[in-house]
Amino acid sequence: MNFKELCNGIKNMACVVSLEKKDDGYGEIRLVEGNEKYKSTFSVKQAGSPHVLKEFIPNSIYTDYIEKNLSFEEYCYKSAIKKELLHSYAYPKSLGVWFHMLYIPLEYETSELAYCLYIMDVHSDFDSNILSNASNEIANNVLKTTLQLSNSLDFIESLNNVVRDIREMCNAQFCCILIIDEAKREVIPLAENRDIRSKRGKMSSYINDDFYELALSWYDTLGDNNCVIISDEKGMEFLRDRNLKWYESLMASDVDSLVLVPLKSSNKLMGYMWVNNFSDIDTVKIKETLEITTFILESEISNYLLLKQLKELSSIDVLTGLYNRNEMNNYMNRLLMSENDSKIGLLFLDINGLKQVNDIDGHLMGDALIKNAANTLKSIFKSIPIFRSGGDEFIIILEDAEEKLILDYIERIRKESLKNNISFAIGYSIMNSKKNILHALKEADENMYIDKRKYYKDKR
Repeated sequence: MNFKELCNGIKNMACVVSLEKKDDGYGEIRLVEGNEKYKSTFSVKQAGSPHVLKEFIPNSIYTDYIEKNLSFEEYCYKSAIKKELLHSYAYPKSLGVWFHMLYIPLEYETSELAYCLYIMDVHSDFDSNILSNASNEIANNVLKTTLQLSNSLDFIESLNNVVRDIREMCNAQFCCILIIDEAKREVIPLAENRDIRSKRGKMSSYINDDFYELALSWYDTLGDNNCVIISDEKGMEFLRDRNLKWYESLMASDVDSLVLVPLKSSNKLMGYMWVNNFSDIDTVKIKETLEITTFILESEISNYLLLKQLKELSSIDVLTGLYNRNEMNNYMNRLLMSENDSKIGLLFLDINGLKQVNDIDGHLMGDALIKNAANTLKSIFKSIPIFRSGGDEFIIILEDAEEKLILDYIERIRKESLKNNISFAIGYSIMNSKKNILHALKEADENMYIDKRKYYKDKR
């Protein structure tokens, strides 16, 4: 077969790819021949590209010219050996343009080699119409799933349902959406779902102090790949060579297959869609499913995070990171309107000696004292909301609380504040009904001032 003539008959960039047949899949992948448009891409240095310029030599190993790409290999394998007509869409970040790719199986083959025709078109901007080329089954399933987001008042609940459906579509054990918060240097599981037979715990149980740095390394591991797809030993070997720490963490967590797709907003990384231990061997189907899903989800998640950030700005105290008085009032109103009644406990705390610190050492030292006090309370009330109601005043509301629990908390506060060179005046109150939350606030405030007077009397 005259491959050069075949390629020259294509208007777009085109080349013929050969795959070495193996009983367990495929061996070497070579760029057999290409038209002039395709060859010229190797003679022009692209800004930001790590690849060294070299003249195109027919029948070369493909990694002589482009970075190793598991998605490219999988598509070539499916096309050349499995004889499937496929398309793909990718954004190699080192090149900064979109590639629309078509893989056409060629009937011609030898006893050792199979071939496909690889055609590319380049776009400077993303063209959403190209995603309509996905199979009706994939497109309908994803659209049906993601439409749930517009029909619910609870975004996170709907997102968890979407993740569940995606996991089921991929026949996977686990699926989640992870958000990378650069400001807080943490990874946040936004939604997740696991198969009932899976032994895997919640994603949060795997997130430790080192996980943020590990998650940052994923982006470099992606390289110019649109996503990471690992479905066999070759994929794991690729990952081991590219990112040993990530490979070791996956092995320790019994992950044997993985798809990781970045989520972006205005081309800035927000997080990832993660799917692992899938039994569906059709990785092309999984890739297309997740590409369409993330395309739809990106704007929804971006809007949610923006609204959440705006809410935090209106409800979070800038100095301490605690909830502010406005959010405390909203929280109390929700308790008053709640149909489910229960006991309510309230702690009212005030920093002793703040005025003296401000007067003698200055307000910067006073602010440092307030932050130190807030951090002390955070270390004790890790999953309980803490409110900074005023300059040096803090309020903690405990639903369905008994007096013994509150006294235990007060004892812990005394011990921890002593370690951190802080003194709190503390008052508390317990009411049998949430409806009496305002009375509890008044009573706790009065008890706090009794404790404060005792503190200054003892200091004389």
